[in-house]
Amino acid sequence: MDTIKNTQEGGNIICLITGPAGSGKSSTSKALARKFKRSAVIEVDKLRAMVIGGYVRPWPHNEEVDLQLSLSAKNACDMATNFMEKGFNVFIDDVVGRKLLEQYSNFFKGKNFQTFLLMPSLESLLNRFDDRGNDRELRERTVELYKQFSEKKDNLSWQVVDSSTQTLEETVEQIYKKITT
Repeated sequence: MDTIKNTQEGGNIICLITGPAGSGKSSTSKALARKFKRSAVIEVDKLRAMVIGGYVRPWPHNEEVDLQLSLSAKNACDMATNFMEKGFNVFIDDVVGRKLLEQYSNFFKGKNFQTFLLMPSLESLLNRFDDRGNDRELRERTVELYKQFSEKKDNLSWQVVDSSTQTLEETVEQIYKKITT
């Protein structure tokens, strides 16, 4: 196992893994975390699911959706800070657009923070999605998210990883090399 050398003031690394549904955020985050002696994965969907009374799904956007998305990102940031203060590398799994990316970036300003957008082809995404089951509404949301990420992918401060033809191990290794150099 490796540990990342602290190359910037602010301690260990914090890595945000984002992308459309089915892009491999959870699998990639967990596999990356396993490569380090001390690490934690924060799955923001699980934080969102803690809201019982008044829970809203993350689409379509409205004021309550924005509030709950922002709150879950804030909670993820607070948890990440707690882990980092104890010497853990942190991997956050979340679907973010411009607004949430800015929230994370502002919160972790001055820290060793990197963001990766997992962006396999739409065909690869839908194949992966179809292997998971039959949720028509989420499948349509996946297509919508893919289009949104395609429009933004070159305009935001994240590193884009096309994992269309990669195994999980290859994707993890590509990101691992970037975060450890």
